[in-house]
Amino acid sequence: MEDCRIQKNTTQEYSMETVFEGIPVTKRKPLREEVYQSLRKSILHGKLKPGQRLIEEKFAHQAGISRTPVREAFYELERGDLVARRTKGGFVVRQFTREDVEEILGIRCTLESYAAYLATPHMTPDRMAALEKKVAESEKAFKGKDLDKLIQLHTEFHNLLYKSAKSKKLLKMINDYSDYFYRYRVALLRGNRNIEYVPEDHRRMLKAMKKKSPRVVERLVRNHLEKTKQILLKSIDEGKIIP
Repeated sequence: MEDCRIQKNTTQEYSMETVFEGIPVTKRKPLREEVYQSLRKSILHGKLKPGQRLIEEKFAHQAGISRTPVREAFYELERGDLVARRTKGGFVVRQFTREDVEEILGIRCTLESYAAYLATPHMTPDRMAALEKKVAESEKAFKGKDLDKLIQLHTEFHNLLYKSAKSKKLLKMINDYSDYFYRYRVALLRGNRNIEYVPEDHRRMLKAMKKKSPRVVERLVRNHLEKTKQILLKSIDEGKIIP
């Protein structure tokens, strides 16, 4: 397990300019929230594996904190269905199922297609140019087989699209699921060779946005994400990726 040192301050809140389970944490929050968010990201980003046992004392010792915020984080993760309680005590990282993936991608389809619909009327030349640049850079990264860069650029593309919707409520809902979306974006880009359709679909979306056709954009995004869902589900059924 990686170094989990946490720098404390003299108040009840902590600013952790450090790494907890390989995830950088920089926001100033109560310690229990910092621990929860870091463990949540570690699970959804694959740092903590399905079936891996979570030992409260070990996490607390390596982080240099008391067991209380770690225990509270485990309870919160259990409420979020990310960990399961062991019959002998303690917790393990829960194994995602095919049904989980289908549900999460269905939620993504609904939220992202609506975000694209809302973003289209607000699309400015500068924002359009930024999105086109991300697509061009993604194509270059794909051809160069730079998967880390490709994942980064796809995440940035989607974040730009979300913000363009100019809906705080929708953005909050998307942010609540952002780590889930990231998990399966990585699974798609790392686990499949037949993803040439991704930049092509993005270009079609941008073309429709330029024409200020929100319904067309919404439909293109839905079709794109449905295609992505089917590829991921097929990969799960064939044992190529773990949910």
